[in-house]
Amino acid sequence: MAINLICKKCHKTSKLNTPKCRCGNKLKENRSFKVRVRLLNGNWRSKTVSSLDLAKKIEAKFKTQAVEQNIFNIHKAPVIETVWAEYIQWAKHHKSSWKDDQSRWDLYIKDHLTGLKMDKITLQHVQAVLDRLYGNKTRRGTPYKPATIKQVLVLIKRVFNWSIKQRYYYGVNPCNPVEIPKFDNTVTNSLDRAGLRSLLDILDSWPNERAVLVIKFALYSGKRRGEILKLRWKDIDFETHYINFVATNTKSKTLQTLPLNQKCLDILRRCDQLMISDYVFPCSTGKYYSGFDKVWRHIRKKAGITIRFHDLRHTYASYLASSGKVDIYTLKELLGHSTIEMTQRYAHLINGALRKAACVADEVF
Repeated sequence: MAINLICKKCHKTSKLNTPKCRCGNKLKENRSFKVRVRLLNGNWRSKTVSSLDLAKKIEAKFKTQAVEQNIFNIHKAPVIETVWAEYIQWAKHHKSSWKDDQSRWDLYIKDHLTGLKMDKITLQHVQAVLDRLYGNKTRRGTPYKPATIKQVLVLIKRVFNWSIKQRYYYGVNPCNPVEIPKFDNTVTNSLDRAGLRSLLDILDSWPNERAVLVIKFALYSGKRRGEILKLRWKDIDFETHYINFVATNTKSKTLQTLPLNQKCLDILRRCDQLMISDYVFPCSTGKYYSGFDKVWRHIRKKAGITIRFHDLRHTYASYLASSGKVDIYTLKELLGHSTIEMTQRYAHLINGALRKAACVADEVF
């Protein structure tokens, strides 16, 4: 804590007993007083007043409040939108999915909790937010999916936990007693032989070659869209036939170094011939391919298929699993899954291949 002088001429700060500011102004005549205090969360609180007596009274009040907070654990809870503003700024630098958080806050949470101090938000407030989703329908007239409801609850819980960790809030998390909805959200749509042939036929005649290369690389590598579009040439090693997917671009936030099959190598060599920037798969101007989604929708419609781009990854995994030549642990590494449980969705395909292999005994004997 401290009381400092502020020069009214140049607004610079000086120690309390300083007679003259660096600008030449006499601080005895033309000055104000600034009281500063460091809060328990590390932030500073300040107040500027016109007299020394008032500054000393404010300093004494700050000291009393600090003692009360330390001894009796008394802390004023902020309103939740103040903490949210701090959280979303943090998320922009630490979460690739921060836009999803912003959207969920704006659509489902803000109108119900804005204006409430965090220590006044109860289990009933949180449950009311969820109940509103349970009881209503989306703009398309369909019920909200369990995954949406779960993510709303997770976001509220995350904001409270983050604020406690950052020492903005010292109370309890009202979300703790709420049970997270359980559901099976596993989606493994993949192209059958006819759909795959239709897609490849369209790609062979599609005029936008850069988009075609992105789709074929996804199909032959099983990598996610973001992992592909963010690839840089420094991540490719043509000599060893290995590729690096840097931690900042992977879902697991870990470096993945994988060998390249021949189809992927051929695609990358063609990209090398078309090189116009540091991106391996840029748009026609050399920048990040931000408009790829629109192109994919046109290609998908022309091919007569309804799968998502992410389903190309499922197609890759399903065909490898069904081949009988790839075990589930190898498939896990190729897909970049953080746990074997995520790869288990393809186990039945591997088991089917094993069953076929076992039946060879019928023919042999």
